[in-house]
Amino acid sequence: MTRLEVSIGELKADLAQPLDISIPVRFGGEQLSAFGSPPAYNQAYTAGTFVGDVRRGGSCNCEIYHFSPHLNGTHTECVGHITTARISVHEIMPGGLLPATLITVMPMPAGMCKEQYDPRPRPEDLLITADMLKKVLAKCAAEFLTALIIRTLPNDPSKKTRDYAKVAPPYFTVEAMEDINMLGVQHLLVDMPSIDRLDDEGKLTNHRLFWDVPRGSKYVERPSSKTVTELVYVPETIPDGSYILNLQVAAFTGDAAPSHPILYRVKK
Repeated sequence: MTRLEVSIGELKADLAQPLDISIPVRFGGEQLSAFGSPPAYNQAYTAGTFVGDVRRGGSCNCEIYHFSPHLNGTHTECVGHITTARISVHEIMPGGLLPATLITVMPMPAGMCKEQYDPRPRPEDLLITADMLKKVLAKCAAEFLTALIIRTLPNDPSKKTRDYAKVAPPYFTVEAMEDINMLGVQHLLVDMPSIDRLDDEGKLTNHRLFWDVPRGSKYVERPSSKTVTELVYVPETIPDGSYILNLQVAAFTGDAAPSHPILYRVKK
């Protein structure tokens, strides 16, 4: 049996033990919903006498899928999400293995926080702040911050089928996003449907900060190579720390695509 390992300095990652942190797009049954999205669904392709469903007498299964990468499961997006230019995440994402850090934070009510966001936070909003990131990241290895995975508490499995029209998720303060940029993070992965407040008046403040797009602008001269992956789910069985990340992104020519982030444990 072949055993593959990747080394970073004195650390090694065993590729034989993958840790899946994705939420797959589910067609039918209980499933995830963001921004009030309709359920994802599939239907058999038909052409003349051909029906793409073996259960209905077809020779094979051939289905048409109806969903949005942004709304129905784990997805990775690029700067094309907020620009008039049709920039594709497939062109931006280089593939390969990435050094990554997983951290866990407990968002706090905006009424207890002095940090900022645009539009102004409501007192009951839950925020991920620069102060909490500094405390958690203080002992993290800088060489593993190419990708940053942020797990929020509470972290029950209902995140995998949650209707975010009924449960307001946390979001980052401006100061927190500025600190993430200062750390040199190139790939940000979160377990919320957006790094911005869901009803943010269309400002997408944090997306603009992360991708270096001026406030109100829809144009970029040099597209950022950074990505944001939203709606991951990191089980409690995966501890905080350093990992190797395989950020698998579907070959869609769009600003976002379904993705399948896989972690590999790192050890000395």
